[in-house]
Amino acid sequence: MIEKAILFGRFHSLVGILTEPDAPIAGRPVVVLSNAGLIHRIGPNRIYVKLARALAGQGFTVLRFDISGVGDSLPRPDHMAVENFIIDDVQQALEYLAAETGTQSFILGGHCAGAYHSIRTAAQDPRVRGVVMINPDGGEADWREYDKRRKLAQYYENYYGKKTLADPQRWKRFLTFRVNYRKIFQNIFQNVIWSRAAGLWFRVRRRFEHHAPTQADEMLFTVESILRKLPEIPARALMVYSENSTSLERVQSGMGKEMKQLHAAGKLDLAVIAGADHIFSPVSTQADLFETITGWIEKNYSN
Repeated sequence: MIEKAILFGRFHSLVGILTEPDAPIAGRPVVVLSNAGLIHRIGPNRIYVKLARALAGQGFTVLRFDISGVGDSLPRPDHMAVENFIIDDVQQALEYLAAETGTQSFILGGHCAGAYHSIRTAAQDPRVRGVVMINPDGGEADWREYDKRRKLAQYYENYYGKKTLADPQRWKRFLTFRVNYRKIFQNIFQNVIWSRAAGLWFRVRRRFEHHAPTQADEMLFTVESILRKLPEIPARALMVYSENSTSLERVQSGMGKEMKQLHAAGKLDLAVIAGADHIFSPVSTQADLFETITGWIEKNYSN
């Protein structure tokens, strides 16, 4: 395996690390990993580094790079809007790799925001044959409000439930009138009962309401809107989520049976990593993540 730093792009301002196998296998697509938000090209908990080396061990060339203004890459000198220049940065990476390796076939991947930018690029560039999305995040305003309420409800459920039951001192204060009962019952009603009821109503409404396409949908600014375009583009996709991910629930509730239809058509696969948090902090979950991704890429792009 060989790793080398590269400087590329229209403005010679993009910095990346190219990981190449000792014996590259002809015909295999090159993998490109995009920043997880504002995190340097190593990825959260260095998962990009480890994934790139695992894929190089299977004969794939991998580029992990910083988009403009992140990590070691300089800000762009032009004034292109951020939602456009990130896609342009990824396409500049593809141009560089095409010139260096001769390939016209790519797999894009990333965590969180990097997943979103990868699938958006795939919707615009026919050279992208595969997309690996790790915990793609996002959502409209009403979903973010619902998610905030749900997390608040979970906090108070734990605070007044598990923590109280396991703490004799809290029981003692409660039973000897040394707590603010009004505040406790207010919190339970507002932040647990009411939030749970509002969340249930939101999920029911979201499942049965059919909204007309929004401008965001038409411009492919949501993960769901792009997934619905998969039958029209060459790429297939793998979505990998942490266990109990709220983002997975958002996509499933928004798309319903459409996800199963995409899977049946061979365009979309879904994997859930047990015990993982959003950034795959436990090392054991990282191993499961890498096995899932490398297995999917090997299965679909080894020829």
